[in-house]
Amino acid sequence: MRLTFLFLFVLGFFIKGTSQSFIEPDKMKSFNVTVNYSEYTVKTQMLKDQKKMTPDVNLTYHWYTAQKIMETKGGFDGKLLHGYYHSFYLTDQLFESGQFKYGVKNGEWKNWYPDGKIKEITCWKNGRKNGKYALYNEFGILMATGKFKKDELTGEFKTYDNFGKVSSVRKYKNGKEILKKDKVKKAKAEKIQKEEKKPENFPEPKKEKKRLFGKKKDFDIVNPEKEKESEKKAKTETKSKKEKSKPGSSESSKTENKSLGQKLKSFFKKKPKKTEEKQKTSKKTTINT
Repeated sequence: MRLTFLFLFVLGFFIKGTSQSFIEPDKMKSFNVTVNYSEYTVKTQMLKDQKKMTPDVNLTYHWYTAQKIMETKGGFDGKLLHGYYHSFYLTDQLFESGQFKYGVKNGEWKNWYPDGKIKEITCWKNGRKNGKYALYNEFGILMATGKFKKDELTGEFKTYDNFGKVSSVRKYKNGKEILKKDKVKKAKAEKIQKEEKKPENFPEPKKEKKRLFGKKKDFDIVNPEKEKESEKKAKTETKSKKEKSKPGSSESSKTENKSLGQKLKSFFKKKPKKTEEKQKTSKKTTINT
């Protein structure tokens, strides 16, 4: 009696459990669909009834009608895809895999090459790219990495060469690339802020000044007192030169006397030559007589 009672109890519990897991077709929210194309096959889920909602103009919706999966931006006219999505090559190799939420992509999506190597990984949130991004070449080598936020690139976007080494790094903000000019402007603004933060009593470095007289020496720091003394000396020298050059000054008279003496010496030097010539002429006249 006890054995039969236990058997009936277990059987009733099993039937009750299986009845809870089973969902009637009328109560199902979405059901499976298979669509065959010439190059690939799609297995996905769609809503049983059309969803009454106001579509977002900026989102791309995926929906089913007439044994076709349609893809339109800003609206739909059929039953929205809702649930898993798997597409396969004709070789039964995965082509694309991800999740739909009321017609828009959601969560992580992956793409593969025909030989089974990963091609692309993107993250979505309610129909917009949001999260990490990675791109691979046919040999499975990483080619690009980045990050999206609300369908726009943010942060660093790196590209790689065929050996997996970083070839370029670009920075983005709200989908726009931050150029070097912007970086230079930021650096200048930071310098200005640092200078403003300096204390008032902080000694500033002495600036080099151009000298009025003489060549400027390298790494010469000008003292104001020495500079004044040199200016005074220069003024006195110029005054003395002007006074010496005046016609009434003693030095100017000396120079004039020197020039007169030189003229007289040259004049007297030439006279003996004339006397010699006269003597010669006188001797000739005496012989003729």
